Amino acid sequence: MPALSRTGIVLIDPYNDFLHSDGKLTSALKDLDEKNTISHLKEVVENARLHSVPIYYGFHQQWTPDHYNGWKYMTPNHVFQQESPDPKNGDVVVSRHWCSDSFSNTNLDFQSRQREIKRLVFVGLTANTCLKSTTRHAYDLGYQMTMLKDATAWWSKELTDVATEFGHCLPRS
Repeated sequence: MPALSRTGIVLIDPYNDFLHSDGKLTSALKDLDEKNTISHLKEVVENARLHSVPIYYGFHQQWTPDHYNGWKYMTPNHVFQQESPDPKNGDVVVSRHWCSDSFSNTNLDFQSRQREIKRLVFVGLTANTCLKSTTRHAYDLGYQMTMLKDATAWWSKELTDVATEFGHCLPRS
């Protein structure tokens, strides 16, 4: 498996308020159901486990203690119970980020370079903010990267398409 040995998955903001059917923002993600995003996210995690590809979990930090008031399911892992970070697989929960970029002021680059990761595959939420910011930063850092188009969503299909069509994204199918 030499092709996968230097590959990592970056799973950004798999919060239940995006993914759970009762989540605060689930209904706002217009292309979540159309692309079957949740199933594809689970598939990515399952295949990473099967091939021992580490998953880097990037979670947003709260801005203030009451920033996420009204969110029923802010904590991850309700939808992804079997897909929780697995240290035996080499998974890492990256230090939380404040804005859209999972590299900025976090240990994602350090953690990836410690394992000599050269290729990063990006999935999660949301396409036009967090994934786009993080993939652009990865490109600037010299990583080979891919954003899986059917494993992300945003407030509109058109904006998801714009975010995933900027030249570094490949369809899974």
